[in-house]
Amino acid sequence: MNWQQLFDERIIDRGYEYFCDGTVEDLKVRNDTITATVWGTDDYEVKINLDKDGAEVKIKSMFCSCPYADSGANCKHMAAVLFEWEEGDYENSDDMEENGSGTGQKQDEVLLAVEQADEAVVRSFLAEVLRRDEKLFSRFRTLINPAISKEDMQRYKKQVDATIHRYAGRGGFIEYQEVGSFVRELEEYLYHDVRTMLDNGEYQSAFELTDYIAAEAGSIDMDDSDGGTEVLADAYMEIWEEILENAGQGMKQTMFQCFIKCLEGTLADYMEDCIEQVLMENFKEKEFLKKKLDYSDYRVQKAKKVEKNSWSSDYYGGKWALYHIELMKESKEPTEDILQYCRENWKFSDVRKVYISECTRRKRYDDAIVALKESLQMDSNMPGLVRDFSRSLKEVYRISGREEEYRQQLWNLIVRDDAGNLEDFKELKKHYPPQEWETVREDLFAGLPSYAHVERLYKEEKLYDRLLDHVLRARGLQELWMYEDILGKEYPEQVLRKYEDEVNQMARHTANRRHYQEWVGILRRMKKIEGGKEKVDEIVEFWKSEYRGRTAMMEELGKL
Repeated sequence: MNWQQLFDERIIDRGYEYFCDGTVEDLKVRNDTITATVWGTDDYEVKINLDKDGAEVKIKSMFCSCPYADSGANCKHMAAVLFEWEEGDYENSDDMEENGSGTGQKQDEVLLAVEQADEAVVRSFLAEVLRRDEKLFSRFRTLINPAISKEDMQRYKKQVDATIHRYAGRGGFIEYQEVGSFVRELEEYLYHDVRTMLDNGEYQSAFELTDYIAAEAGSIDMDDSDGGTEVLADAYMEIWEEILENAGQGMKQTMFQCFIKCLEGTLADYMEDCIEQVLMENFKEKEFLKKKLDYSDYRVQKAKKVEKNSWSSDYYGGKWALYHIELMKESKEPTEDILQYCRENWKFSDVRKVYISECTRRKRYDDAIVALKESLQMDSNMPGLVRDFSRSLKEVYRISGREEEYRQQLWNLIVRDDAGNLEDFKELKKHYPPQEWETVREDLFAGLPSYAHVERLYKEEKLYDRLLDHVLRARGLQELWMYEDILGKEYPEQVLRKYEDEVNQMARHTANRRHYQEWVGILRRMKKIEGGKEKVDEIVEFWKSEYRGRTAMMEELGKL
């Protein structure tokens, strides 16, 4: 059975790595159904239904509990299970129930061999294995003595360093094809070694090792197209939050200081976001709130000292200013103090948005309007922000009952700040009687820039003659297809002529079979319009005469 064709090449590669790493467990086959557990970021349940027709076996359906498979995609866990199943190293579940054997058989054999062996032989063999594998030796040390010594921790860190160096090398970059294996090796430290420390209550050691892995791995560049860094970030946060739930105040202070120190270093963006999230969502005690307020303001002031028009300084300064404002609210500081902080950091557009929202909520409409007008000037070179502030200004005028300004701002949105927006157009129309609206509408059309989608407004107003003119002047068929349901009924002759001109233009150039199939598809659409069958017959006869040497084209026309 060639099941590999059901997967993308990169998924097959990742699945094979999982299979080689022995992540597939509890594989069972019963009634043409394969079930197994695959461990990775989490334990994922896989179920594969087979369809057997004599000697031929096909895959009927596949399921996995991982997030990637939720979208209906075939994932690496499914591939790993199929590699394991293909290997044949499993017992049929029906036979297991009858004979009492199964996946535990191999473990029973191991236990039996150990029990039968001489103690001296076991000790000698174990010592030899542990000398060769430092990682196993570290785990063995933790098993017999949960307390982690300085030497044990240094040994763990050396192993992490060796792992990173093996993948990143001297260049300090991990290629796409290596990222999956790299992430899995780090996961092994986190979900095996760190987990053992947590289970033993060794929170200081668990944090020290996790923090070291996060800091070292977070400073390495990699081609993370598969999202492995997000997996690591989730694992770090899960561990840190478990430690914070169980550790004492002294441990929390240590963690807080480490996190702040990391943020002052050079980290990948995903690691910064991860640490910021842990900082802001935890450390709720009063002493930490004060420290977070001081640190967030320090980051804001630092950003403000960078050159005036730096995008990065505006981004980071605005982000930390928003953190600071949230912390002020959390500390129950007076609203006036929060608004004053906003005014002190007026250069950041996100801060102005907070100020405007707060003023609007408190019905301080005059203050909100002044801030919005100033923001429109300050960010006049940023179309997205101009649109947001312009729309907010329209809403403030509306809720404050300033009818004339409200209608003018709607006008500004339609002809300038969000040109041709259909919803704004319909909103403005509600404020004029029908006889007056026609004049207003024509003035509005005259004020629209060339890039505005005026055709949507023509359709709304049932100005189908103008809509037709727009479609006929447009290049290609995309515009026609958007409005064909209307124009094909109102103006079938003009629409068919547009189709004829476009398809004949296409046919002047030799193409491949796929294009010929597309052209035939267009001819089928034409036949649904009044008079379309006759027009299509004309085109087909012309093509058969003019392009008779194009064999593939003639074959596709035959299917029409």
